[in-house]
Amino acid sequence: MQSMLLRGLAASVVCLVLGSNSAWAQGPKINALGAEMAGNAAGTIPEWTGGLTKAPVGFDPKKGYLDPFAAEKPLYTITQANLAQYEKLLPAGQIALLKRYSSYSIPVYKTHRTAAFSPEMMMSIDMEGNKPKLAHGGLAVEGVQSTSVPFPEPKNGLEAVWNTLLRRPAQSMRSHTASFVAGNGTKPLAFASSQTIAWAPAIGKAGTTLLFGLIGESTRPSAQSGEALLVMDTLNFKDDARNAWVVNSGQRRVLRAPELVHAAPAGNSDALRTVDDIYGFNGSPERFEWKLLGKREMLIPYNNYRLSDKSLKYENMVNDAFLKPELTRFELHRVWVVEGTLKPGAEHIYSRRTMYIDEDSWYVALMDQYDTKGELWRVKMLYLMQAYNAPGLYTSGEVQHDLNARRSVFSAFQNEEPPTEFNVSVRPGDFTPGALRKLMK
Repeated sequence: MQSMLLRGLAASVVCLVLGSNSAWAQGPKINALGAEMAGNAAGTIPEWTGGLTKAPVGFDPKKGYLDPFAAEKPLYTITQANLAQYEKLLPAGQIALLKRYSSYSIPVYKTHRTAAFSPEMMMSIDMEGNKPKLAHGGLAVEGVQSTSVPFPEPKNGLEAVWNTLLRRPAQSMRSHTASFVAGNGTKPLAFASSQTIAWAPAIGKAGTTLLFGLIGESTRPSAQSGEALLVMDTLNFKDDARNAWVVNSGQRRVLRAPELVHAAPAGNSDALRTVDDIYGFNGSPERFEWKLLGKREMLIPYNNYRLSDKSLKYENMVNDAFLKPELTRFELHRVWVVEGTLKPGAEHIYSRRTMYIDEDSWYVALMDQYDTKGELWRVKMLYLMQAYNAPGLYTSGEVQHDLNARRSVFSAFQNEEPPTEFNVSVRPGDFTPGALRKLMK
C-alpha cells in the first residue's frame, strides 16, 4: 500500500512539475527528456502524449510481449527497387545493406511514440534536468543524483553521449539473453547468459560516482557454464576507470579484467563487435571527438514486439546475415545525430562512428561505424520496443552487421530464454568480487 501511495504521489508531482515551472517543460514544446511534444508538420510523426505505460489485457511475460499494433500492415516496404525514393530517410548503413542484399528490406509502419518511463524516473529527470555539468574535458559528469537524462537539451556531442550512457528502462533488471553469429554460411549457435544490472539509485548509491553495477554468468552451452563477469561503471572516467572482474571455471579464480574496454573484442561475437559496441555504445567516451549534428527525421527500428515472441526459435529468425524482414518494424521518428571521430593519437579499430539516437528515450537506434581508412564497415541496429511492464524503452534484440565479413552478431535476444524482470530487489553486496566468487561452479 505504501508503495502504491508513493507512486501515486510521484505521478501527481510529475504532472504538476511538467505543467508548471520547469524551464524546459513550460508550454507544449518539449517534455522532461527534451523530446519535442508536437508531431511534425506532415503529420507522419504524431504528438507525444505520454507513451505506453500499461500492458494490454492478457499480457503474460512468459509468452513474450503482446503487440498492441499487431493488426497494422506496413505503409510501404523499402527495397533495392525503390531505395532512391526513401534514401533521405535512411543512414548510410541501411542504404549499404539494401544495396548489398537483394533479400534485405525495410518494412515501414505507422509511427507510435510509445516511449515512457515510471513517474519516479520522470520526476528525477525533470527535477535535475540541465543541472549536471560536464567535468574533466567531458570524461565525467558532476551533479547527478538519480536522473537518467542529465542533459535534456544537449549543447554538444558529449552531453548527448552521456545521455545515452545513463539512459535505462528501469532502476534495476534481471535479464536472460542469447547471442549468436550468422551469415555467409554460418548457422546460429546460441550462447546464453543471465545478468543483473542495477543503476546507482537502486543500490543506495545515488549522488556518488557509480553509474551501474552488472553481474552475469554464462548458462549455455554447458562448456561455458561457470564463466562469470562483474562490471562497475562510473560517472568519472578521469579519476575512476571502469572496474571489471571475470571468473573462469577452469582456473577457479576471480581475476581483474582491465582489458574489457574500448575496442577489445566482445565475447561470443567472433570478433564482429567490440566491447564498447554493446548497448549501442558504452564506457568512456575519451577516444573520440563527439560532435552533435542536430536532429533528423529518420526511419528507425521501433515497436518491435513481433521479435519478442517466445514461440520463435533463433534459427528460424534469420535470413542469411540479418533478421527476416517480416519480423521487423521500422517507423519514422526524430533522432539526434551524433558523430564520433577518433582523436589524433588514440587507438581504436573505428575511425568514425555515427549514432542515431531516439529523441523520446535517448536509446541509440542505429549506428554506422567506419574502418581506419574511412570506409563504412559495420552497421548496428537496436530493435527498440517499449517494455510497458517496466515501464521503459527496451530492446527485443541487437544486430551488428559486418559488411566485409558478410556476417552479423545477434545479441540480447530473449525468445528462448526466461522473461526479463524489471525493478528487482538488489543490495550493494550483490555487485562485489565476493558475489562473483559465489557463481563459480
